[in-house]
Amino acid sequence: TVNYQLLRDAYFGTGGFADGTYLEKHKRERKEKYDTRRRLAYYLNYTAPAVNSHVDPIFRQEIKRDWSGQGSALFEKFIDDVDMAGTTLQNFARRVALGAKLYGVNFVVVDNAADQPPTLGAAIETRALPYAYIVEPDRVVDYATDRYGRLVMFAYREPVDRDNNKADADYNVRLWTKTGWELWDKERKKLLDSGQHNLGRVPVVVWSARELDPADILPPSEFGAIASTNLAIYQLCSWLTEILQNQAFSILVYPSNESTSLTIGTDNALQFPEDARHTPAFIAPPADPAQMLADQIDRLVQEIYRMANLTLVTGVKEQKSGIAKAWDFESTNQTLAGFAATCEAAEKKIAELFSLWTGQQIDYVVEYPCDFAIVDVAEELKNAQAAVDLNMGSRFN
Repeated sequence: TVNYQLLRDAYFGTGGFADGTYLEKHKRERKEKYDTRRRLAYYLNYTAPAVNSHVDPIFRQEIKRDWSGQGSALFEKFIDDVDMAGTTLQNFARRVALGAKLYGVNFVVVDNAADQPPTLGAAIETRALPYAYIVEPDRVVDYATDRYGRLVMFAYREPVDRDNNKADADYNVRLWTKTGWELWDKERKKLLDSGQHNLGRVPVVVWSARELDPADILPPSEFGAIASTNLAIYQLCSWLTEILQNQAFSILVYPSNESTSLTIGTDNALQFPEDARHTPAFIAPPADPAQMLADQIDRLVQEIYRMANLTLVTGVKEQKSGIAKAWDFESTNQTLAGFAATCEAAEKKIAELFSLWTGQQIDYVVEYPCDFAIVDVAEELKNAQAAVDLNMGSRFN
């Protein structure tokens, strides 16, 4: 089972990372010390940069889109405002892609405006057009596919419209089939509303993070291990902070025959008999536990970069040969190109659903980038100079 809440919290630094509830209490730790450790805890977020590195390069520039056909005017309005909240298709696609990478999959529902005006101009003016919205995988309550992996039923939790302030639940359940839709109450016992459509398919686009079996609607997230590792780093940093807070300052020991009762700490001194053969000095607990924790944190950070396919981007200081670097670049390039192809296919399906809702032909062409190779300018200049030094002639140079 995918822990979507952990993935979301690891990306945004919210939930248990914000209030410390993700921290495990040591079996010998008092509650007061545990509460203090939670209050002092800080979260080093490596999950968000790792996820962003798989999405940002794809949407670094405007995606190439072109459309023509009978419904061009309608679709242009849709491009500029996908969700009836002013979001362009470029920004909407990036948002869906980010969630798909984080959760393993994201879903886009393409619905149509309830009240359809009589003319095309009125539809454009009032924005009475199909619109799209995102359904995260943890909102899905039920689904069914045919033997080809195509959706034949899809149900999810939908927030209740509270404009009338009469809602007695936080969500309802909306269910789509190939012929219609139904709106049920939270327990799916009372039918609140229903309707029919002539699309011949479920108006839901499965936007996956990678190419998988079509029937695998809720695949695991490839960032699940990274989120769990980031949680381990959070725990280790908390222990390290505890050690630094309690042991960073040395205690003074000095000879004295005075009998004084005191609580040992870094802001006072510890006495020993004057006839003892010791000189005054500062003592402190060994630094080995803190060093061990710091080393483990560094190792887990390197593992996060390795799992995210980012060993050549940052974080890993390791000497590699040119061939090894080339293979790493190729691996990263293929990862990005594969996801870009998945995004391109999903966006085409959104356009198809728009065309089905409006009943107008739309010839939609979208081209996502397919090459993300990074050119090492210094290395290229070095190779060029080596070629020139061969003195093969002015034409070659």
